[in-house]
Amino acid sequence: MSHGINANVVHGWRKSVRQAGVMAINQQREFVPIQLGPPAAQPAPDRDIEVELHRGTLTMKITWPAGAIADFAVWTRELLR
Repeated sequence: MSHGINANVVHGWRKSVRQAGVMAINQQREFVPIQLGPPAAQPAPDRDIEVELHRGTLTMKITWPAGAIADFAVWTRELLR
């Protein structure tokens, strides 16, 4: 499941191997390399991250560039400690 393969597919593969018998298991397997294309580019976010914090009578509005979401996550984690 963590690799995006449904359990039913894996069970089907196991069933096929069992039905093929020992001959299929004893056959020599060869590694076949495949060529992967470049990773798909992430589309640029249209909007910035907007956060509004309230603490007592104080209200703080923060706008963070969506392109720096990892930095925002670090900042938020430190703020909530």
